[in-house]
Amino acid sequence: MSLQKWALPLEKLRHCAALLKWQTRRFAAPSPDFIKRAVLLRLSLPDSTWVETGTYHGDTTTMLASVAKHVISLEPEPRLFAAAQRRFANTPNVKLLNTTSEAAFPTMLPQLDGKVCFWLDGHFSGGVTFKGPNDTPILQELAAIEVQLPRWQQVLVLVDDVRLFNGDVHSYGPYPPLRMLVEWAERLKLAWHIEHDIFVAVKR
Repeated sequence: MSLQKWALPLEKLRHCAALLKWQTRRFAAPSPDFIKRAVLLRLSLPDSTWVETGTYHGDTTTMLASVAKHVISLEPEPRLFAAAQRRFANTPNVKLLNTTSEAAFPTMLPQLDGKVCFWLDGHFSGGVTFKGPNDTPILQELAAIEVQLPRWQQVLVLVDDVRLFNGDVHSYGPYPPLRMLVEWAERLKLAWHIEHDIFVAVKR
């Protein structure tokens, strides 16, 4: 059997292993990555531009590139950025930026139009991940999105790891309370809900 024919069975085995591990945690957050990606696929706005903070190894970027008009992925960590450049060298609808969202959003977001989707996952999480002045830049990201929100036809904002938004100082730094996300969405009249450890806010 060729390597290509092995790919799907191996992926299914990985998914089964992830589900079994999740079951041992009594299905507590976070959900397995492939389930989170399924949420992104289901909620994705047709013919939209996706903005991803935190490319990491590029697995979510790859999935988004299969459905999005354009994907802009920000990865400030130099080694991860270099690896992503190699991985997406032949993927024309993926643009990689070696910078933080705090630095890029104020000038990048005004250039976007139409339908825009955000996957906000660019926070320090140990290991090789980037540790900047803000362990989680969510407040700066949402403020920049708010400024541009009236210009866009439709908007989807997804914030990962919502379980951490309890006002505590975690090993990965301080996170604001969940009510901050809720108040932000409601003030802007965005429909919101939470699923699989993801905060979802939508302008339609």
